[in-house]
Amino acid sequence: MKFIGVLAICAAFLASCTFSAPSFSSIKQLNTLYSTEKQAELEPLDWWQRTVVYQVYPRSFQDSDGDGTGDIQGIISRVNYFVELGVEAIWISPIYESPMVDFGYDISNFTNIDPLFGTLDDFKELSGVLRENNIKLIMDFVPNHSSDLHPWFNASVHREGKYADYYVWKDPKGFDEQGKPIVPNNWTSVFAGSMWEWNEQRQQFYLHQFVKEQPDLNYENRQVWNEILAATKFWLDMGVDGFRVDAVPHIFENQTFLDEPFNPWGNPDAKEDEYGSYDHIYTNNLPQVLDFLAEMRMLLDVYTASDGVVRCMMVEAAVDTVPLMGYYGTEQRPIAHFPFNFNLLGMTPESVADDLKWLVDRWFEYMPEGNWASVLIGNHDNRRASTKWSVGAIDAANMVNILFKGTSVTYQGEELGMEDRWISWEDTVDPAGCNVGPDRYEQFSRDPARTPFHWDDSRNAGFSTANKTWLPLHENYLVKNVMAENAAEESHLKVYKSLIELRATNVWKYGSQTTFVLNGTSVFGMIRAAPQSVDVVSFYVLVNVGEASTVADLSGIEGIPEASIVYTRSVGFENGDTMIGSEVRTNAVPLGPRNSLVLMYLSS
Repeated sequence: MKFIGVLAICAAFLASCTFSAPSFSSIKQLNTLYSTEKQAELEPLDWWQRTVVYQVYPRSFQDSDGDGTGDIQGIISRVNYFVELGVEAIWISPIYESPMVDFGYDISNFTNIDPLFGTLDDFKELSGVLRENNIKLIMDFVPNHSSDLHPWFNASVHREGKYADYYVWKDPKGFDEQGKPIVPNNWTSVFAGSMWEWNEQRQQFYLHQFVKEQPDLNYENRQVWNEILAATKFWLDMGVDGFRVDAVPHIFENQTFLDEPFNPWGNPDAKEDEYGSYDHIYTNNLPQVLDFLAEMRMLLDVYTASDGVVRCMMVEAAVDTVPLMGYYGTEQRPIAHFPFNFNLLGMTPESVADDLKWLVDRWFEYMPEGNWASVLIGNHDNRRASTKWSVGAIDAANMVNILFKGTSVTYQGEELGMEDRWISWEDTVDPAGCNVGPDRYEQFSRDPARTPFHWDDSRNAGFSTANKTWLPLHENYLVKNVMAENAAEESHLKVYKSLIELRATNVWKYGSQTTFVLNGTSVFGMIRAAPQSVDVVSFYVLVNVGEASTVADLSGIEGIPEASIVYTRSVGFENGDTMIGSEVRTNAVPLGPRNSLVLMYLSS
């Protein structure tokens, strides 16, 4: 009888809703199903745990001055959008002073804003507006390298005082028959080619793990640590709530400078000058990285202790799941609040349900006890989720991402189902593509996922009034934009907002997470169940990963009752029996190709 009663409760508030799903006040009613005694036992989640972190790529978000490039005032003008989405934190990709060879990741001043984006006063205004709207501000921070136009590098080239060894300098191995200096070893840049660049003035090579305009800082020099930590403190004093620390595995190099071995597990078709051709045992993920990050975390914790507001540290480390767990640190020496979980970037249109289950579960298999997970489905360095999962599966991707037990990250545009845009060689600006030439640029360029955001169907999608934007817009902006998706009866944006609202429930905050596979390899399921002995609505996600229609039978899945209520569904769902608010018999749930559902039930 309890089950029937709760189904009636669910149906009552769902049946009256449009495709935009229940109102926030209705969702909060589900939380009242917890006893006050039980709620008192639950430890509140902090802001960095409960929020979706929305990644803003500022060049492409909103242009306020008509130069074709997004800026800080543009972000300020769109703060209400973050409020409407329901996100509580934004992460902004680099806006520091930079010659923009790598679009802000080559920093020439760690404590100033590039004029392309605005001024420090603009930044202060943004920080204030976000704070007024209870939205946290996370900055991208790049400790591994600077721009070659940074004053430190110029001083190092000229061996001036303490700056002489601020960067990694090395004598040539010798000289060839033409008198040309020979690189010290075979180390290969992330962007292809040698990690070493000859400097005629200093008569030595300098190291650059990325492009030659991004010389690596020398972390064997303690003064470099002090400089970078001082820059971190500068932004903490400016009011930032945390950092996404970029490219951390590259911070240290083995001082033997030995050649790196070829990668036996690499792409057999990779060229000799490509990063993936080598096993980077001397230049990637060295133990000393954790020492530096632990000290950075200590600084953040000082600010946390001063007012009780957590300053969050997220780290980006493109390493395998097992070594990635070291970035959590220990209880005695905490490091990251969480490292980024890139597992779901492994999805492709050819992936099956078993693949998705493995990618979701893998993090929890290795995460040390007492830590908090994270998840994302895309970012500015990868093809968009709608490409990796297929265009028809973007709602499924968002369902798994947003309802995953951990901090979810959304890359701008995922909520709209924005797609990669093909970029010609002539329009390509990303150094990762430019460095490998016109024959291979499409394989490496990140430009397709960085095109301007779609606000409406006006010229340049409402992004800019410029005659030409820094990257061309996707042609489908006329139909795939915020204005159109807000007005549509059903849309990816409305599905996304309904998922954000579900994160407000105690079930999402405190419930368990289990996964399963049905129908061979076509149906993936993820259950978020309430804690035992508490009568409350739980929910689960069903995804048809395949390209054929199917009917899922959940009668063998422990805890799933005979019937459930549809909370939300993917756009273009084929079956009319699965309308939002309708009751579905769980022994026969219809799923069209790439279709997905979120269903609710009573767990007890």
